[in-house]
Amino acid sequence: MPRAITVFKHSERADAFVRETKLCRNSGTLQTLHFLTNMKILNCLPRLKILKSAPLRCLFATVALSFSFGVSDADAITVSTPASGLSVRVDETTGAYEVASTNPAWTFGGSFKIALTNVNVSRGSDAVGAYQQISFAWPTEQTLMTGQVRLYDENGLMLFSQTCTAAATLPPEPFPDFTNLPANLHIYSHSLREFAPPQFKANEISTPWLLFDDQANAMLISPASHFMVASMWGDGRQRVASGFNPQLRDLPAGFTQQTFLTFGQGINRTWDAWGQAHLRLHGAKRPANDADVILKYLGYWTDNGAAYYYNYDFEKGYAGTLQSLVERYRKEQIPISYLQLDSWWYSKSTTGADGKAGKSKKVEKLPEGEWNRYGGTLEYLANKDLFPDGLAAFQKSIGLPLVTHGRWIDRASPYHEKYKISGIAAVGPKWWNATASYLKSSGVTTYEQDWCDRIFKFSPEFSSNLETGEAFLDNMARACKENGITMQYCMPYACYFLQGSRYENLTSIRTCTDRFNPNRWNDFLYTSRLATSMGLWPWADVYNSTEINNVLLSTLSAGPVGIGDLIGTETKTNLVRAVRTDGVIVKPDAPIVPLDQSYLADAQHSPAPLTCSTYTDHEGIKTVYVFAYNRPKTSAGEVHLNLAELGLNGPAYLFDGFTGKGRRMEAATTFSTALAQNATAFYIVAPVGKSGIAFLGDCNKFVSTGKQRIASLRDEAGKLTVKVIYAESEKSVCLHGYAPAAPRVTVQSGQARTVQYDADTRHFTVEINPGPSAPLDKSSGDPVRHLTVVLETSAK
Repeated sequence: MPRAITVFKHSERADAFVRETKLCRNSGTLQTLHFLTNMKILNCLPRLKILKSAPLRCLFATVALSFSFGVSDADAITVSTPASGLSVRVDETTGAYEVASTNPAWTFGGSFKIALTNVNVSRGSDAVGAYQQISFAWPTEQTLMTGQVRLYDENGLMLFSQTCTAAATLPPEPFPDFTNLPANLHIYSHSLREFAPPQFKANEISTPWLLFDDQANAMLISPASHFMVASMWGDGRQRVASGFNPQLRDLPAGFTQQTFLTFGQGINRTWDAWGQAHLRLHGAKRPANDADVILKYLGYWTDNGAAYYYNYDFEKGYAGTLQSLVERYRKEQIPISYLQLDSWWYSKSTTGADGKAGKSKKVEKLPEGEWNRYGGTLEYLANKDLFPDGLAAFQKSIGLPLVTHGRWIDRASPYHEKYKISGIAAVGPKWWNATASYLKSSGVTTYEQDWCDRIFKFSPEFSSNLETGEAFLDNMARACKENGITMQYCMPYACYFLQGSRYENLTSIRTCTDRFNPNRWNDFLYTSRLATSMGLWPWADVYNSTEINNVLLSTLSAGPVGIGDLIGTETKTNLVRAVRTDGVIVKPDAPIVPLDQSYLADAQHSPAPLTCSTYTDHEGIKTVYVFAYNRPKTSAGEVHLNLAELGLNGPAYLFDGFTGKGRRMEAATTFSTALAQNATAFYIVAPVGKSGIAFLGDCNKFVSTGKQRIASLRDEAGKLTVKVIYAESEKSVCLHGYAPAAPRVTVQSGQARTVQYDADTRHFTVEINPGPSAPLDKSSGDPVRHLTVVLETSAK
């Protein structure tokens, strides 16, 4: 039942009201409530003599309690949700509409500038939740349009939609189209470039727009459907509108476009609420952070920036070089579990995505051949000059699953004669069926679609046709899923993030440009926020194992961890901080993203370190991991950490992951420290539990309480119970944390070495060894042992 009713003073409706209420009184029913909604009468009620009737006064008292009445403007209807402080107002006569929040006091207003018809209020529910809805219609030159605004009961969410009742040649005008906006809001969105880099400005493309104030109150607006042809419009200050690419043509009757608005207190909270609503609306099933081989295990990559990107030992050949690498890693016990093959392995043209001719060879020092070219795909098969026995034979020779790269379809490719190709994109199902089948037979577990930006840009129907862009991605996802293959997008626009969330086998997405390094960190961390909201795991791209900060950040991303070292130059000691001895990555629950304070500092052009966090959560015991660094243009700065911003409400122990020193912090306190130019900082922050212990986990892992190492925690008065996971070949794990006194340690199916305790910092370490009776569990596919460790302390 609606919670708000339009206010009308029309005398004919008052007369109708008198007739209806008499009938309702005589019938003894409550159908007056329904009538009130349809007749939209409120202000007329006090003028009606019938209100002198005691029964009707009682009835109107019931109505007043049942509804949250709207504003008193004539011909206006308002719905509101007290829990979120949000309201929506629509004026039937003028076509004006308004969204308002009470905390903060913001108003966003727009207008059709034409009278609306069929204005109604209703209640309902969808996959997002229960809502109140205002529906209406308005005429345009092309067709009668219908629209709805849904205000959800929870989470500060609204869904706008508009529908063409007849076919239309041109796309409809944007809706919503706000031209009355709160002043002095900061703006953030993603730009129309490869990897969707972040910008503190409004970009008129298919991207979310984040608007926020200096207190981190936020509103996020984005397309909620037809992401490949949608577009935001305006500058974020004078106009905020959700519409379409101007190139879009020929919409069918019944075409509906939706837009999400999400309000929240806290920037990251608003991102989370928006993303969760988006995923629920589309019934999206998102993968876990270990859902496929590249998310679960350490891997080796041969893409741009790696040692063997269009490079190999001439004496061994390309295949022989990679076979030697795999053999060395096994000998050195560096546990890579897959091998990525970049664009060098298949036949390409010399023509770029834009159709312009390029050089005859991509790398001059290498032999000439169709594989050693820059251009589009001619034939997506292993080049015989490199793999004379085929890709499947090579995969079997190394005994590792493969991840394979794919480009665009070249304009000269014979595929155009056999398959449906639009521009430079394979959009028909048959090409994808054949390709996915070939990859499966060749031992490929993940397909990487690269050059997503060029494919969009140089396939005109992606912008002008509703179906083309979606067909490209739909058929890719379907064919790969049918063949047990997961996917990764590379060089995506923001629309790929939005559309890609609909494919459960799209597990990872690149969020910064090639060859991970400090110059990439800013874009990687901010764009990872978009990936996180869509349930996608960000991939940092390749780096060398010698680069500890790159290893650390990619581990904190909860996405892939992949290296590309030259044979013989690896640094195993850095890698073992990221993975177990079986190659399983010990990772956080969610990708690391910037804190609200960094959004505010960057929006205000305040020179400050970029400070980011992620976490593991063991049934309410939340351990936070913080990474901060000064960007190249920041000479120095201070790191500021507030426990409340990290989501910790009580006392905690802050441990410096680089220096090994820690300190206790009381609730609601702040930690500050200077950070030199180009310096980085890494902290682990663990809550002090009922046991009196702040548990920091495995002292030799970056993500020390990651669930691939710490299976569970149970905190009780004076006692903390920890279940620890060991890979089959692991003989010990070092646990550490804070305790008011040296804890007593007992182990089931194992033993504890002597506890080391620092009375000044109250930091303890203890080595735990599995005993011969610890059983080996093979149920998960990776043989592991589980040990239960109990830490007790009676000190206060």
